[in-house]
Amino acid sequence: MPELSNIQTFEKLNGTDYKPTLDRFEAVLRQIGLWNQEIEDEFKSFEWKIEDDGYVYSSITKAGYFSTRYSDVKVRPLLMVHTPALGPSFKDNWICCDLLIETEDLRGAEYFEKSYDLVESLSFEMFKEFRYTGVYFTDEAQDGQDFDGLRTNDKSKLWKFDYALIPLSLKHLYNDVPITHEVVLRDSALAIFYKKR
Repeated sequence: MPELSNIQTFEKLNGTDYKPTLDRFEAVLRQIGLWNQEIEDEFKSFEWKIEDDGYVYSSITKAGYFSTRYSDVKVRPLLMVHTPALGPSFKDNWICCDLLIETEDLRGAEYFEKSYDLVESLSFEMFKEFRYTGVYFTDEAQDGQDFDGLRTNDKSKLWKFDYALIPLSLKHLYNDVPITHEVVLRDSALAIFYKKR
């Protein structure tokens, strides 16, 4: 299975009401040109069913990879709900909206130029609709650690991303910038970069 990178955001749900989040994620997918009949069908078939592992998986996990209006690099949407069945650190239902990209597609000859532009463009489109926790670009090793840091107030995990757009409402959490990252104020958000990448 190929290594995946992702652009993701997390929102606390009001009980099990995932419809407002699905509507906004659909708006993002339409805006980036990642909306087609296959993805629409998968969205329509989403249902609340907690699996044995504590997650609610959307059928979008079956959707394929498609190009966006920003690049020929293929992207796959994913929705997944974290429920209190995962363990005592989960008091509420949280939904994760993801744009998955095969990492190898980003690390071609122009990794630092075209890939950065793609990640930045997709992240800003997500940030237009999702400003609760921010939007994070991570690899498989970092996946979800930023969310765990926010949710459990674990400062050691807050910086586990390569790029992020953080809403100004969370600025206080990101005041102590490690030497590995750089922070720039951009369009009512903190744009944070992992310097080596």
